[in-house]
Amino acid sequence: MKTNTAIVLLLLSIGLFYTFTNGQYRDVKKLSLLSSEYKNVLQNISAIIELRDNLLVTYRMFPRAEIEHINKVLPDNIDVVQLALDLDGVASRHGISIKSIQAEVGADNNADLIVLPENAKVYEKVTVSFSFVSNYENFTRLLADIEKSLRIMDIKSIAFKTSESGLYDYQISVDTYWLK
Repeated sequence: MKTNTAIVLLLLSIGLFYTFTNGQYRDVKKLSLLSSEYKNVLQNISAIIELRDNLLVTYRMFPRAEIEHINKVLPDNIDVVQLALDLDGVASRHGISIKSIQAEVGADNNADLIVLPENAKVYEKVTVSFSFVSNYENFTRLLADIEKSLRIMDIKSIAFKTSESGLYDYQISVDTYWLK
């Protein structure tokens, strides 16, 4: 009888293990793994918060003039009116009056082109075309100022018409950029 009881208890314990205990043990292992993943995420969040705070302190240590220079080099938005005023200001230093100015935002965006997120550009482009009348010396000085300007501008094209008076009719097209 003792052997029968021992066998019954052994079979009962094996049955109990496979029907209840083993399932509960697997659930506990899954919860333990999930708990360790959450702990890792919390540690990463703490590291990110610390990095953010350090970067914020570093950013606040920059002089305000330097931050304005950085924003001028690659602004976070495009203000076409201010850009036109800046170009007119540069031109007026050389006795040049801009006759007309046109801005075309996103000129080479192809709507049919599919761009994957990892290949998307982090900047946008605006094409600015302007025309004026000037002599050659003032024109070269204007180009030198555009070249030395803090704002990134790529000259796409220059066209001119000559005249007998020594003044030329110039048409310049430049690309400038801003962050999305």
